[in-house]
Amino acid sequence: MSKTFRDWKIDEPQLLPPSVRDFVAKDHLARFVVSLVTEQLDLAEITASYAIEKGQPPFHPVMMVALLLYAYCCAIYSSRRIAKACRERVDFMSIVALDPPDFRTISDFRKRHLKAISGLFVQVLKLCEKAGLVKLGHVALDGTKIKANASKHKAMSYDRMEGRAAELEAEVSQWLTAAEAADREEDQLHGANKAGDEMPDWVADKKKRAEKIRAAKAALEAEARAAAEAKATAEAEPKSGEKPKVAARLASLPRHPRPNQTRKRRRTSPIPRAGS
Repeated sequence: MSKTFRDWKIDEPQLLPPSVRDFVAKDHLARFVVSLVTEQLDLAEITASYAIEKGQPPFHPVMMVALLLYAYCCAIYSSRRIAKACRERVDFMSIVALDPPDFRTISDFRKRHLKAISGLFVQVLKLCEKAGLVKLGHVALDGTKIKANASKHKAMSYDRMEGRAAELEAEVSQWLTAAEAADREEDQLHGANKAGDEMPDWVADKKKRAEKIRAAKAALEAEARAAAEAKATAEAEPKSGEKPKVAARLASLPRHPRPNQTRKRRRTSPIPRAGS
């Protein structure tokens, strides 16, 4: 009796597509980051820079900030890797709402608003640490509660707070430095306008794809036959400095006289005659 499997409805359209927020759980880091950016941060410095621009509407700055913050919390700094994740990972899709920016847009946004982004990310880390989070993605937070009320230890608390702020600023600086370095290296490797993972045109064409794979399969089979024939020929031929197998076996056999070969008579002394 054959095994029954679950239906695999890869081509079946969804009549009621879910909300992109349903791609991830309610307590997922992606949802938390989006809520932080949309509800707690003031992005006026960034949004104001688009007031007088014309042309095609740009991607929403709030979405772009949330995307970069989430990517860096996941230790993904390359703009190309972020853009790829927006096309392939549901957690990133839930942020960009199935409208992924390309890698150049991500890189240019970071460069254009570098100073503002840095300040916003430090603010996020401070908020999360103050709220008692131990980690934000891969970023470790010590969760230390710094008392703000006046006391005899006010100077000590202030110094401690300043030191921790410097540590958080250094963390964000490392993110942005890593992002810049990754983009620069990949620009040199792939070219400024290439993502590096582009596929040939024939991959998307069903007919051309089948022809290419068929030809490749035939070429591999021909190579396998040629290799098998070459191996058989090599095994049949004697190696350099060695006798053929048959001749070597004959040479190793003991030698015996031929049946019709007469043996040499032993010379004997003549029989003495009588009276001699």
